[in-house]
Amino acid sequence: MRITARDLAKFAAFTAIALCSAVHWAMAADQTPFNSIAKLATALSENDPDGALQFFDSHMKNYADIEQRIEALTSQADISCAIDVVTDNESGDVHKLDLDWFMQLTDQTDSSQLERRRQRVQVEMRRFKNTWKITEFSPITVLDPIHLR
Repeated sequence: MRITARDLAKFAAFTAIALCSAVHWAMAADQTPFNSIAKLATALSENDPDGALQFFDSHMKNYADIEQRIEALTSQADISCAIDVVTDNESGDVHKLDLDWFMQLTDQTDSSQLERRRQRVQVEMRRFKNTWKITEFSPITVLDPIHLR
């Protein structure tokens, strides 16, 4: 049996398509509400308001207020954020999460000024394409601007 350049090209194309499909399905299967919460905490810790906001549904109630608070907070403070899932109640396409939300906020103009916040936060999440997004968020006060004494 003789293998031609055309046979090799077909094999290479088939292999590339198979590899791309496998990567796509692996990435899609990896998306969970927990991944989105972890990425939200990372975006806040990197003072990346756009990255954090991508995990909120832009059509949700209070989105504009959440956007304003996140932008204000990331411009005022260096943030260290950790979010732990306490409970996850799944019903169909909806996950209702009870979160233990911790942030350490350091004033960007005076690093000796530090505020720590720890609060229970309830969110509802739904899947939009391959990303789980927050559709309900309470209490919004966890995202308040810094309160230095």
